[in-house]
Amino acid sequence: MSSFIGGIFNGADKVQMVSLDQRHKRGEIISSNIANAETPGFRAQGYAFEEQLQALTNTGKGLAMNVSHPKHMKNALTNADGMLKPDIYVRPTEDISHDGNTVDMDEEMARMAQNQILFRSAVELLNRKVGVLKYAINGGR
Repeated sequence: MSSFIGGIFNGADKVQMVSLDQRHKRGEIISSNIANAETPGFRAQGYAFEEQLQALTNTGKGLAMNVSHPKHMKNALTNADGMLKPDIYVRPTEDISHDGNTVDMDEEMARMAQNQILFRSAVELLNRKVGVLKYAINGGR
């Protein structure tokens, strides 16, 4: 995907594709939290990637940093190859049940719903791009 399939897909499309992957991973973390809601001592986890994704899209007026190896870091949030380094962390909470579990089912379900909505919007944007390409390939028919 480094050449964006001959230049058909642009930077915004790449952001949507990366976003889909990260939202899928966030969905897995949320599902794990829900599955362990009754596990004694389980600590709810979070998955943060938005700040890193935003760092990829920031095209400030500064010069881009040149790197000599794909594993070198352009900034503290991403690798030089543009791959995100999302943060999986134990979510801080004040509500700990008597068995030490920190999962709040209402909060997890709300997070899952929000994640699904954002995932579906990214899919819809990419579907529309593909639809425009199909229309152009078919000569407007």
